[in-house]
This record gives sequence, C-alpha cells and structure tokens, in this order.
Amino acid sequence: MLLKKRDMQLIAVADTVFLPEEMSLHDAVEKAIKGGASTIMLRDFTLSEEDYMREAVRIKIMCGMYDVPFLVYGNVEAAEAVDADGIVVELKDFNSKEIRRKFGVERSAGVMTGLARDAVKAEKEGASFLLLGPVSLKGKRKKKGFVNVEEVEEICSKVSIPVVAYGGIADENLNELRGTGIFGVGVGSGIFGSEDIAEAAGSLRKLAIDVL
Repeated sequence: MLLKKRDMQLIAVADTVFLPEEMSLHDAVEKAIKGGASTIMLRDFTLSEEDYMREAVRIKIMCGMYDVPFLVYGNVEAAEAVDADGIVVELKDFNSKEIRRKFGVERSAGVMTGLARDAVKAEKEGASFLLLGPVSLKGKRKKKGFVNVEEVEEICSKVSIPVVAYGGIADENLNELRGTGIFGVGVGSGIFGSEDIAEAAGSLRKLAIDVL
C-alpha cells in the first residue's frame, strides 16, 4: 500500500540491537504497535538470513493483525518474499523500474538520504517518500554526517513527496522539527531501547501529532 499521511506520523524502526536478550523482536514490535506506532520498518543487519526472514514473516503477520503498514529496509528480496507494504533503500540502490516491477505502483518505495541534491534526484527517479537522516536535533551545532533542522526544512521545500525525519529523535527534541514540513518521524532506539516500549511509542506518537 502507499503510505498515507497518518501512517508516517511514527515509523518504528525495529532492530534487535536495541533489545534486551530475553525479548524477541516481534514481541517488541507488538508492544510498539499497541503503544502507538503508525508503521513498522524492519532494519536489522545483525540477523542471519534465515532469522531475518523468520522475523520478517512474523512482523508482517502481526502488522496485518493490527492493520499497520510494514516496511523493509534495504532488502528487496525479503520485502518481496513476505509481501511487505513497501521498501526503503539508499539512493545508490534505488532502481525504480526494478522495484515497481516487483511491487507494482500501489506500494511505497522510499529512499534514505541526507542531502538535498539526492532528495531531488530520488523524487525524479520515482521515490514515493523520503527517509531523511540521520538528523541532529540537539541545538544548532551540526554533527558531521548529520542533517540539521535548517537542512530538513530546506529539503522539504525542494520536494513534493512526503519526508520523514529519522535518527536521534526523542521526546525532548522532537519539537525542534515543528514547522519544517515533515510528514512524520522514524525512531529506532528511542522506542526499542526504552524500558517501556509501548509507553515510549505512545508518547512519541502524541508529540508527533502535535508537532505535525
């Protein structure tokens, strides 16, 4: 499916790196959904291929149960195999014709970028939305390799497709994105690294709705 605006409010980025050993990724995802995550994206580079596919299938089924979109990051084959609702890749890996051949035009094809020129190029090449980051939201000083608030606003003004800010976002700094033009935020450790995943997701969703 193509993500709607409400689906982009809080994309919970699932990764086992953030979790305690005793918690499974799909259980953590269910907590995030119950808390308020509007979309789930699987982005995990530590799992074996077999474990990755197992988690992808479980999460896809769970998202279907709760009517929440499921995205896969950087693995077109896995996204196709589990019938994901969309894919997100870096610009260098974005082949719109190939992705559309596998997924059709009715599913979301996102591009991860941090540069204005790449954002514009991604839109021209057929991306349906942008995952913009990692963002630097602690004051005005920009970290190397990060996108600051001014750049987020600039990129939003240069493209017509939805932009979701990603990385380093938490309760205490999300308000800095107010008025930039983003459609939502993507959060990984801020949700899955929290002691109470559901509570963290709920709090971030409410803040995101207010800021947007």
